[in-house]
Amino acid sequence: MGYLFSVAAGLIAGVAAVLLIESRKKKRKRRRRKKGAAHKVEFSKIILFAVLCTYFVGLYVGVKIVYIDVTQLGVLLAYIGTPTATAIGFYSWKAKAENVVKIKKANPDATEGTPVDLNNIIP
Repeated sequence: MGYLFSVAAGLIAGVAAVLLIESRKKKRKRRRRKKGAAHKVEFSKIILFAVLCTYFVGLYVGVKIVYIDVTQLGVLLAYIGTPTATAIGFYSWKAKAENVVKIKKANPDATEGTPVDLNNIIP
């Protein structure tokens, strides 16, 4: 039962990431028409996309293997779930660090005296 939740969560996260990337592409195209400037792709988005591609390739290969030998299901789920959870955790931590800086810059009066220590951000 827990495996199904892991697979479903990974699939939902993958679909959400693909939708996010597609919506950003559309926004970028609109900006290019307006500004004519190119937008640099963030490195973390490339890493997240690569992990998601690995997820779906691993899922495809793993499902083929599980059809042959059902006892390999646990290995398949661990292979897919571990890197996916790590990438999502890293991406969330990175977004949190960026948001702390943005909030500090946007609200200098309200955050006065509160230091921004990016080395000690707790997940």
